[in-house]
Order: sequence, then C-alpha cells, then structure tokens
Amino acid sequence: HSSIAIKRIQVFLGGWSQRVIEYPWVLKQIKGMVKGALVLDVGCSESLLSHELLYSGLKVSGIDIYDHYYKPSNLSFIKRNIMDTQLADNSFDAIYIVSTIEHIDINNDGKLTIDDRGDFVTMNELHRICKPTGLVILTTPYIGGANFVIDYNERNYNRNRLDSIISNYEIVKEDYFYPLQKENKTAWIKVNRSEIDKMKFDIPGLACLILKPIK
Repeated sequence: HSSIAIKRIQVFLGGWSQRVIEYPWVLKQIKGMVKGALVLDVGCSESLLSHELLYSGLKVSGIDIYDHYYKPSNLSFIKRNIMDTQLADNSFDAIYIVSTIEHIDINNDGKLTIDDRGDFVTMNELHRICKPTGLVILTTPYIGGANFVIDYNERNYNRNRLDSIISNYEIVKEDYFYPLQKENKTAWIKVNRSEIDKMKFDIPGLACLILKPIK
C-alpha cells in the first residue's frame, strides 16, 4: 500500500527519528522467535510492525482503540483498550509495545484522560496476558535522571517512573540510545544505563527493553 511505502521511505530518510532506532532494534529481536508463536502488537493501527511480524512467520494479533485501515488480511485485529483487553490469561508468547506506552491515557492536549496510572494499568494487563515463558518487548522515550514529564501527548520516562511500571518484570535485555544533535540532524548513540542516566536532554532519548513477567 502507498502509505506503507511512504512510511518506509520516511524511516530510511530519518523521519520519525526514534523509529530509525526502534524498528531495526525490534526486528532484530523478532529473529529469535519460533515460527508460529502467538504474538500481540499493541497500538498497531498506524504501525508497520504487524506486517513485519507476519512476514516473519508469527501468528499475530493487533490491538488498538482506533480502526486499522491498512490491516493485513491475516492479522487478527482487536479494537479495544489495552488497559482492559478482556483476553485470557497467559495468551501470548510475546507482546510488542513499541512507542505506545507513553501515549496511553493521554489526549492530544497533553492532558490525562482518566488518571496518571494508565501506563501502570497497561503493564499489569500485559503481565496478565503474557505467558510465564513469554516476553514483552517495550520501547519508549527516556530521559534518565531528569524529572518525569508529560510533554504534549506523551510521557517522557525517567529512571524512577520506568522502574516503577516494570517492577513485576525481569529485565532480560536493555539498550539505551542518546540523541546527539548537530545542525538540525540527530545521531543516535548507544550508551549504557549508567551513562544515559547522567546525561542532559534537549529531546528524549530511547529505552529499548525485553522483559519477562515474574509470575
């Protein structure tokens, strides 16, 4: 579809600056999945990810509160709020939540639509529907040791807030990327957590995590 092609070009040219890092990182993690595994793509309606997951031979469900106009024919789409999926316990081998957790329960004016704990509710729901042997693959904006803020329509996670929402998970893998800006261009530099937690940010960095639910 033409819109998918346009998004691919934007990623290649450096549009969606975080996506330049997120998509290759996430696709690298997919390579370890067994073909036929049951996976969930959270916030799938404007994403290329479900297409890539299907192409990799996985059985994919997608969930979003918005209609999925470019839904692949073999995607099982659920139009529902991720905070209350109504899905069975221990349903999925992997759950992908890429650049999504920061937006949950926040409208376009940067105001919370219910309360300040939509991200906690979501991570608890993912914990419930992920198999004990399964994984949650999470990416989100990250600002290290700075104060947690809601900027426009997304949360910028600091160390304490990120640790809090994943407290019932084991961290299997964690990678962090710092946005080095020069002449209106951004280069993403991979750093460890102790380094990024000491850095200052003009725009948010990126946290990419693989999590295993503690059950």
